[in-house]
Amino acid sequence: MLIHLSGLKKYDRLIPPGVLVTPVMIIILILPIAAPAQTVSVQGFITDGSSGQPLEGANVIFREIEEEQIYGAAADRNGFYNVTGIAPGRYELQVSFLGYTPHTDTLHLGDQPNLILSVALQTDPEQLDEVIVTLRRTGATRRSVGVQRLSTIELRRVPTPAGSGDLASYLLTLPGVVATGDRGGQLFIRGGTPTQNMVLIDGAMIYQPFHIVGFFSAFPQDLVTGADFYAGGFGSRYSGRVSSVIDVQMREGNRYESMGSVSVSPFVAGVMAEGPVEEGVSSWIASVRRSVIEHTSPVFLPEQQPLRFESHYFKFSHSQDDVRCSASVLHTYDRGRMDFEHDDAVQWGNFVLGGRCLSLPEGTDMFREMNLSVSRIGNTMNVGHSELFSNVFRSSIDVHSIRMAGGVRINYGLFILMKFLNYDMQELFFTRRRSDTFISGAGGYLEAGFPVGRRIRIQPGGVFAFYPGMYGIVLEPRLQASWQPFGRDEEELSAAFGLYRQPLIGVADRRDASSVFTGWMLSPIDEKQKEAIHALAGWGQSLGDEFQWSVEGFYKWIRNQPVPVWSTNAQFTTELALAHGYVYGGDVRLDYNRGPFYGSAGYGYTLTEYTSAQDHFSVWYDEPVQRFHPPHDRRHQINMQVGLELRKYTINIGWQMGTGLPFTQPMGFDERIRYGDGLPNVRTIYEFPRMIMDRPYQARMPDYHRLDVSMERLFRFGNSGLRFQAGAINVYDRTNIFYYDVFTHRRIDQLPIAPYFSLKLEVR
Repeated sequence: MLIHLSGLKKYDRLIPPGVLVTPVMIIILILPIAAPAQTVSVQGFITDGSSGQPLEGANVIFREIEEEQIYGAAADRNGFYNVTGIAPGRYELQVSFLGYTPHTDTLHLGDQPNLILSVALQTDPEQLDEVIVTLRRTGATRRSVGVQRLSTIELRRVPTPAGSGDLASYLLTLPGVVATGDRGGQLFIRGGTPTQNMVLIDGAMIYQPFHIVGFFSAFPQDLVTGADFYAGGFGSRYSGRVSSVIDVQMREGNRYESMGSVSVSPFVAGVMAEGPVEEGVSSWIASVRRSVIEHTSPVFLPEQQPLRFESHYFKFSHSQDDVRCSASVLHTYDRGRMDFEHDDAVQWGNFVLGGRCLSLPEGTDMFREMNLSVSRIGNTMNVGHSELFSNVFRSSIDVHSIRMAGGVRINYGLFILMKFLNYDMQELFFTRRRSDTFISGAGGYLEAGFPVGRRIRIQPGGVFAFYPGMYGIVLEPRLQASWQPFGRDEEELSAAFGLYRQPLIGVADRRDASSVFTGWMLSPIDEKQKEAIHALAGWGQSLGDEFQWSVEGFYKWIRNQPVPVWSTNAQFTTELALAHGYVYGGDVRLDYNRGPFYGSAGYGYTLTEYTSAQDHFSVWYDEPVQRFHPPHDRRHQINMQVGLELRKYTINIGWQMGTGLPFTQPMGFDERIRYGDGLPNVRTIYEFPRMIMDRPYQARMPDYHRLDVSMERLFRFGNSGLRFQAGAINVYDRTNIFYYDVFTHRRIDQLPIAPYFSLKLEVR
């Protein structure tokens, strides 16, 4: 019989009536002093005893033996828990997580105000099926103020032409996430552009983690423990981006035994290995992946795909007492041509080196996290005989702390960062723009979450930053709130509001769908930062153990959005103008899980509109201001996933549909003549052909839809196993357009039906 446990109910102590939480009081609460002697605080890490991985969601309960008073908490994504306000006395401790043998102990609390107690749970083979039930509750419907907690179970359920799932494939099943095609590695989230998304890997910044083949990223299922996806309204911990945050946690290597896997498919091949360095204390994990589609596509596709990517990852982890540290390095490389008939190629590469430590300072009730990282992104585009490049080098140190003071949770942190930008861009008609720029900054954040009564919780906060010689002091206030009208975790109304600023801009000419080159620079117009104000509200509810549903609405005000100056030539340019605008919409998501069957359905509506004033508009249209929908404005989007797990077989089916994206129509053609060498004979000399463009983005491409299927079979050989997967992308061979070259009248389509199979050998 399966036992289903919902989230553990938390009984927070209330702020005494009439007491105001002023900034001075918050600062006092932040100081790492011991808790009052009349209560006890207990904290620690809950981990898997066989691998050392943190057990997110593990329940920790202190039950007083004499008076049956109960105190409890659940472990977060780091396996960290904190229970405060415990009255001194004798308690029975119970730590439980489905799929693991519960840990019980009897403790006498009161001898010291702050106790550190970490527990490693052992797996229980008789409860392995229950682990799946638990993880199913962590999908996209588990939402609070814009954040969705993603697990590896969800990644595995999306048909992906590889030996395992991938974060990129899963994100594209969420409402509000748009890709302009199945190549290019560009994600637009709720009206934002790819350069407005913050992506973190164990706390370190990575600039362009999505590969040139759109199903893949630097985050395959085998390396990820989970991810927090913020489509908007993110808290004060994150700053420097105005659209979204994807905070990915990479797993640690096994501390007790060595293991590995080898996988191959027509799209990608990979090797992964892990094992202990010092048994029970330290471990390593390494992975290498490389695309093979550039070699196999002539066999199973109508034409060769000149697309290549690879990634290399290594992580070392060490845990001793109440300190957990890790160091990791990631390198990615992508190269290809969006237009297969032209030689113009784009390439980019990431390098990330990061160190991270989690600690519980002795004698306090605090949790601390420190990250040190170095990140680099290099972009290059070959156009004819010229080459454009843009590089960013970033180094940063950031420290985050959590402290519980009664029912008040205090989050705060500091950061220091340095960036070096350099680029060399040759534009149309041989205009060159070069720059080397150094940026430094420092700042911090503070937020306090506290209950108002037993059903409302609010979390005000803010970010402050200082960029000397650039933007000066920058302030970003934030506010989050939640309300449980029926006093249950299963029904919650949440909301968020905040101001967001971004000091760097990524220049990309969206008029040319075949170009994914991005030039990073400071705003060249009056040093104005990008700004966005987010407002959103949502409702999440569970209906028994099978159904979960959520609905969320949002509105974003956008200021200082750089857009290419309108011209008759749709080619890359760093001549920019500012646009203002707004994004609004909503999405609804339903998840169903019962026994071996699971399914989900989502619908998203998003409207994005810019307003820009440019001199060129007056010349061509007699109107200096134009309102338009940018080329990533996908108005309606539907995603559906169904799956079935029958013993050793797994079947997954995914279908997605999106309305057409905007594009600019041509009005006609003429020629641009140069007079620098004298007056030409216009009757006999032909110069540069030019297309005359209509008002920006007034037309729409056809609707997009695609069906993907996969079936997996697991064969066991002792402790090892072989996974065989067969499936197809675009099963009914829909001719989805990627872009249309109006100058040459060539239509470039996305992938036709693409059957595949993959093999994955897992060895212990």
